[in-house]
Amino acid sequence: MTLISYYMLFDFFHKNEKEKSVREHLGGFQDGFTPKQKKAILCSLFLIANSDQEFHIKEQHFFEETALLLGYRLTENIIDDFMTLGGRDELFNLLNSLDEGQKDWYIITSLGMMHADGKPLDIELKHLMTSYDHMGITEERASNVVQKADALSRHFNL
Repeated sequence: MTLISYYMLFDFFHKNEKEKSVREHLGGFQDGFTPKQKKAILCSLFLIANSDQEFHIKEQHFFEETALLLGYRLTENIIDDFMTLGGRDELFNLLNSLDEGQKDWYIITSLGMMHADGKPLDIELKHLMTSYDHMGITEERASNVVQKADALSRHFNL
């Protein structure tokens, strides 16, 4: 067995171990999303991250961690996988089908993607706001969600 084969085998077990740990910790959080909703969330995050034509390594890590959180298996052909969504209208319909708590989570997560590389850009904000508009999320709601998350963070000294 080659060194690469050992690495791939180790990586496989490491990923499965990490997925199990996330599932146990979150108590099935990811089960509240349909497979298509998960794909739509990840596709929208990918579009936000790539709106500046650069997929920074920190954005990649954020993307991979979000996929793990959602229990979504990334493939080598992720772009082809996203293309099965059927286009912009289906993407926005799926994002809009999130329940209110999931939308609040999406607000925090999408803003996290925008800031993942430490350089939030206007073009990323534009993509993010387009998603929010199609989901019925106002700037006021997004601001309230961020304020609540910030207050919780301060309360627990995080």
